[in-house]
Amino acid sequence: MLRAMIGLWMMLFPVTLWAATPSEVIDKLQEAEDYLTVDPATTLVLLDQLDNVQQLPTSLFLRWHFIRMRAAVPTHQLAQMEYSLEAVFSHHNHPYFIEKLPTALSALGIWLRRHNYLSDARQSLECAYKYAQSEQQKLVLTNSLALVSRQLGDYAKARRLYGRAMSIADKAGITSKNGIINNNLGIIALELGEVAEAEVQFRKALASYQEIDKRSGQISAGVNLLFAFIIQEQLLNYQRLYGPTSRLTASFPNETKQAMLLWVNARFMQLEGHPVSQQSKNSLKLAYTQLQDDNVRRLVFQHLAKPLGVEVNLPKPVIVRPFERSWYQVVKACNW
Repeated sequence: MLRAMIGLWMMLFPVTLWAATPSEVIDKLQEAEDYLTVDPATTLVLLDQLDNVQQLPTSLFLRWHFIRMRAAVPTHQLAQMEYSLEAVFSHHNHPYFIEKLPTALSALGIWLRRHNYLSDARQSLECAYKYAQSEQQKLVLTNSLALVSRQLGDYAKARRLYGRAMSIADKAGITSKNGIINNNLGIIALELGEVAEAEVQFRKALASYQEIDKRSGQISAGVNLLFAFIIQEQLLNYQRLYGPTSRLTASFPNETKQAMLLWVNARFMQLEGHPVSQQSKNSLKLAYTQLQDDNVRRLVFQHLAKPLGVEVNLPKPVIVRPFERSWYQVVKACNW
């Protein structure tokens, strides 16, 4: 009888991790946060080890989602990012949310940009800049605003914004962000057909990322530099860099970088004299859909698809469309 009563009590009042040991939850969140810079994939694994997240106190619930959003950006986990954005903006008046306001708006701006809500992305990022709490946040937000300008085809404004970002970084001594700036300047150079300049910028970016041991950055800059080598048919340079870059890319859960590397290496193998099989062409067609954005697809279409004999569609021009969510009205108002 006593055993049955205990069983009934446990069903009615289940013991969750945070209720029993709140310090364990906080420790796990701190551990996940510590991995954000060096290995955000591990951050996501650690977060998934916590059960009953919905039942956490609101501040811990929000902290879990903020960490998850930050890890989702370099790993390109956009579905997870969207879920966490919905979760945090449903508490947009909570003190913890307001404390982390620039982070929330920055993440939202990134998600909007990657889904081609470009005007709304700019609005969210400009609101974030209004509430920026440090020079580092201003630097990150300026970089994101430059990316929006790049996707809108306003390369002159994008380069001006990167110049401002570099100035902020130099004055504040934030050399850890140089890799991001150089990598994005390299992408602009590629899109403008300035391949030699792109190579210079990607080399600078890779060196900066290696100096701070940022794995996601090393992959981005490494794959981009490999692309620049292939366009210029610098096969020896390609061979030297491919090994370490491919190992990092294979161990990192970012299908966009893996897809790009697949395309670049297919072209290398072709230049080495290996014919492109139909199976490889099918794999490349799938990888084309997994590339990061339409700007990257245009570069692949221009430099790789035709010589490889892979039939893919050139992306259509970006149609700027409005983002519609009930909670987005508070972002438009930008008044916290």
